[in-house]
Amino acid sequence: MTGIILAGGKSRRMKKDKALLEIGKKQVIKLIVEKLKIVFDNVLIIGNSSLDYQFLGVRIVEDAVSEKGPLGGIYTGLSASQSEYNFICGCDMPFLNVDLLRFMVSETDDNDIIIPVIKGFVEPLHAIYSKRCLPAIKSRIEAEDLKVKSFFSEVKCKHLPEDKIKKYDPYLLSFSNLNTPQMLELARKYQ
Repeated sequence: MTGIILAGGKSRRMKKDKALLEIGKKQVIKLIVEKLKIVFDNVLIIGNSSLDYQFLGVRIVEDAVSEKGPLGGIYTGLSASQSEYNFICGCDMPFLNVDLLRFMVSETDDNDIIIPVIKGFVEPLHAIYSKRCLPAIKSRIEAEDLKVKSFFSEVKCKHLPEDKIKKYDPYLLSFSNLNTPQMLELARKYQ
């Protein structure tokens, strides 16, 4: 299985590359890569510029379908990966939980997506996707229907309920992302 980090966003609210923000003297993306390497055989980054992340020593892939948001990043990541199953997360999630990732991997069975449901909402940027999702994603991109969950009805999804997630991540920190300067300051306090 491959761990894929989507790092092609524009970071509008933060006004700087969220992946390169520091928490505890490490860039957020380095924290993510380190955790993904514990669980997954391969790690790759999908982004706009291959220069920013060379220091991480992982494969970097240019977004194949630019300006298509996270759905385009997922499509690029699944296309570039050599693994049937792939964990996909955002580049601004510094508190990934290794035990939760291992649990999610154990839940793949023959499903196309393994996705947590937190407070009644799916978490598409902390989920496992099969390459079998590629045709459905491609058709959504071609139709300009770019919501990540737009293709879920076309594939086999396994929803992981919040109570199961909390067994591994009681405070649901894995799903915290750094969208604003306030969230960054909060993350630094809890680091």
